[in-house]
Amino acid sequence: MVEIVPYDPAWPQRFTVEQGLLSEALPAALGIEHIGSTSIPGCAAKPIIDIQVAVAEVGAVVAHLRPLEQLGYVYRPLAFPEDGDHLFFAKDTAGKRTHHLHVFRVTSPVPEANRVFRAYLAANPDAARRYEAAKRRAAERCRHSRAQYGAAKEEVMTQLSAEARRWSESAGQQSPGE
Repeated sequence: MVEIVPYDPAWPQRFTVEQGLLSEALPAALGIEHIGSTSIPGCAAKPIIDIQVAVAEVGAVVAHLRPLEQLGYVYRPLAFPEDGDHLFFAKDTAGKRTHHLHVFRVTSPVPEANRVFRAYLAANPDAARRYEAAKRRAAERCRHSRAQYGAAKEEVMTQLSAEARRWSESAGQQSPGE
């Protein structure tokens, strides 16, 4: 069931705890970051902590799944079949989804796009409100299907991602001190 809840100030701490566990389970991780709506202060979200990890080779993670499995992560190899640089894991606690883990090859452009999107929404309350409204509408219409929920918010997501890229490019072109 897809549920959007008000921002929970405990989400950053939940990420920090998981980050520590993941750094032990994935010692070759080049970075472990909090992404998704739960990483945006004040933004309503599905109460699932999204985490992205960068690694040199995703195949090495697949070859050594046991440490992630011991933390409760289940590998979903068909979640992103079109992207060989992206592994997806889900973690349920007490029968409820609590974490999504996205593992990317360090050369993938997706982690940077996720960082830009997160920064844009954090810096632009109007954009965050539009995203939140789209998520709420999608959850109301597609409460029983995560796939349909994702598709229902895709148009706004694409629009906001384009805005975020322009915003980032514009900020990158300014000289220091501007």
